[in-house]
Amino acid sequence: MNFSEAMDKLKEGAKVTRETWKQQLYFKMINGVVKSFFPRVAPYVYDEDIMVSNEWYIAGKEYCFSEITHSLAVGGRAYRKDWDEGNYITYDKEHGGLAFHSIEMFEFSPTFDSFLAIDWIVL
Repeated sequence: MNFSEAMDKLKEGAKVTRETWKQQLYFKMINGVVKSFFPRVAPYVYDEDIMVSNEWYIAGKEYCFSEITHSLAVGGRAYRKDWDEGNYITYDKEHGGLAFHSIEMFEFSPTFDSFLAIDWIVL
């Protein structure tokens, strides 16, 4: 879609981006102000208390940590109730630990060419 159509969707509450930016950033309106967001992955830092911790969620259902390890090992995602929407942990097989996935806000100024592009999409 073109830029104008994408901005109409943005004003209606949709998350929008360009096809070329799909894995890198998106825009969303919060209280009438356009904000830019990007995904971030970092090691999830924890201590031995995680072994007996509760209030982990997978698909809206609550578990204790010991009950979610298999799901994480096979590619599942888990989150805590008090985490922001879009934040979750996964098992990072390459590094042997847990990875924390988050959506971070940042300031982004698209080039003017972006306003002329026709590869805008709704996420």
